[in-house]
Amino acid sequence: MISKKDLSDLFGRLAAKNRVVVPYVKGERLHFGDFDPKKEDVIELGGIRQSQPFKSFINPAREKMTPCGKDKKPLIIAGVKACDLSSLVLQDFVFQGGDVEDPFYTENRNNTTIIAVDCTYAKETCFCIAMDGAPYPRKFFDLSLSAIDNHFLVEAASPKGQKIVDDFRPFFKNPSLHMVDIRQTLRDRVSKQVQGFIDKRGTQNTSQIKGTVKKNYDLTEFWKDMASTCVECGACNLVCPTCHCFLLSDEKDTSGAKRFRSWDACLYGTFARVAGNHNPRRHLHERLRNRFDKKFEFFPEVLNYFACTGCGRCIEACPGDIDIREVLKGLVVGKWSKPPHD
Repeated sequence: MISKKDLSDLFGRLAAKNRVVVPYVKGERLHFGDFDPKKEDVIELGGIRQSQPFKSFINPAREKMTPCGKDKKPLIIAGVKACDLSSLVLQDFVFQGGDVEDPFYTENRNNTTIIAVDCTYAKETCFCIAMDGAPYPRKFFDLSLSAIDNHFLVEAASPKGQKIVDDFRPFFKNPSLHMVDIRQTLRDRVSKQVQGFIDKRGTQNTSQIKGTVKKNYDLTEFWKDMASTCVECGACNLVCPTCHCFLLSDEKDTSGAKRFRSWDACLYGTFARVAGNHNPRRHLHERLRNRFDKKFEFFPEVLNYFACTGCGRCIEACPGDIDIREVLKGLVVGKWSKPPHD
């Protein structure tokens, strides 16, 4: 285990040779930012997931696709929540699981040390358990921290995580078995809170959702109703930890040509447009349907993975008040109401 004070000192030591990123409280939300010891009082490692998805660090919103010729400073990012860790199943599959591995993604992935932290509470938009998740890290982390009073129970799950413990051994103390029991009690309490929100809203789980998009694929009235308030901003795609679509662009300046990769969004009208200005998904409801088809039919079929982690970011980001939980409920029960949803 490590005390909160020692953890802050540890971040300071690590920042000498690494870029260290931690979550800060900003209003009612949490945002990632570079570690600054002067802002120690607004660091919040617990809480819930941050507004910014973790994917933005390993698959940036805009990235130059030419080698920079310089070694990147290693990145250590702390406070990553389980709903973001879960997305790595899909991000790794897309960028590393094909015939050709994406070298830029792989470099970012290998260059990043993940310090995960248990959620210490849930909010109404959380539904990770319905998506087979949990409000605490189970895999894809190097170190995990569980807040217990003024200490963190520490678990190393990789050589990178163990090296931090070994290199800074004086900061770490042996925990008592009682602390492990306390951690489980705290995890059970937050899990119960998430399940309470799921039950209260009647949010469907993966077993109930399975096959319902395909079954209702041609129910045009449903998809039109669900898309009736969509403004094509793409916010749901951009904040989603599993969305990964991108486009390439070439830019030329006095130093020569450069190629960039930027996030794309399947709700954009131009997303599926091809040569000759043809567009197989001209209508907004077709694009919304495609989003659900990919998340809840395509990836379960090819990867045995539902491409939603239940983080709830899309619910908060949508200016049209489209609630993914209400869309899924409508698919399962066959009854629905138009957005805006509650």
